[in-house]
Amino acid sequence: MTGVTSDTCHHLRKLNNFNSYLSILSALDSAPLRRLDWQKHTSEAVEEFSSLIDSSSSFRAYRAALAEVEPPCIPYLGLILQDLTFVHLGNPDLVMTSQGSKVNFCKHWQQFNILDTVRSYQQVHYCLQPNDDIISFFNDFSDHLAEEALWELSLRLRPRNAPRTNQR
Repeated sequence: MTGVTSDTCHHLRKLNNFNSYLSILSALDSAPLRRLDWQKHTSEAVEEFSSLIDSSSSFRAYRAALAEVEPPCIPYLGLILQDLTFVHLGNPDLVMTSQGSKVNFCKHWQQFNILDTVRSYQQVHYCLQPNDDIISFFNDFSDHLAEEALWELSLRLRPRNAPRTNQR
């Protein structure tokens, strides 16, 4: 992990931008990068950053951090969609009562709470000034590499079956 990547992760965390934070960590955990030899401090930094988004116990550390943030915040969209899907598929639209079939308001209340939390993060806006260098960097991703090209580059950096030079 370069100093720029580490600094970016720190800034994203300060901004409560969990979605971009997770995107960077997911990229670092991609197969073409994971197989490379990393310096020990790099591996430790990735492990430290990843502890927040550990998927064990239904993302407990992330959910705890999210519960404590003050807006503005950009939550991890994938988990919001996962939660909505879980509620939708795990609960019937109608429930049977002694009076017959009724709307399952519990299900819809759970869905509302998930979406209301997202709405609450959108009520406060970021006070960021545009930076032309950063805008230019992100607008010029014409040199991005597809997964297959990344894998080929990874193999050139560390050929298959090459011994590891350090411990991760």
